[in-house]
Amino acid sequence: MKSIHRGAILHRVAKLHKKSIVQISKDAGVDQSTFYYHKEQEDLPFEILYKYAVAMDYYFSTELPEFTEWLKDNKLFPSEETKLTVEGLLKERDYWKDKYYALLEEHNNLIKEKYLKG
Repeated sequence: MKSIHRGAILHRVAKLHKKSIVQISKDAGVDQSTFYYHKEQEDLPFEILYKYAVAMDYYFSTELPEFTEWLKDNKLFPSEETKLTVEGLLKERDYWKDKYYALLEEHNNLIKEKYLKG
């Protein structure tokens, strides 16, 4: 089986993108010269490819199905089944709110203990 050249795929997608390569590089947090270095890497790490994917809002699902799996495994690209409903989001919000209040109460109790002893 022939190896897929990830850097070449990155370069091809970037050339066709509405943003310039300069802007894509900037948005990905790298210099333009680094982009040209990355496009030469056959086994460009997914961690680096992810920065470009975010910068271009393009996730290489057609060209690199294994990248899509990596995104899902690392919870960086929610699949349809992992997207939360409004009810799920409200439930999650309430969970974090309750957790915040519990920690705040614990913090206040520790402060009271410190000043009552002192």
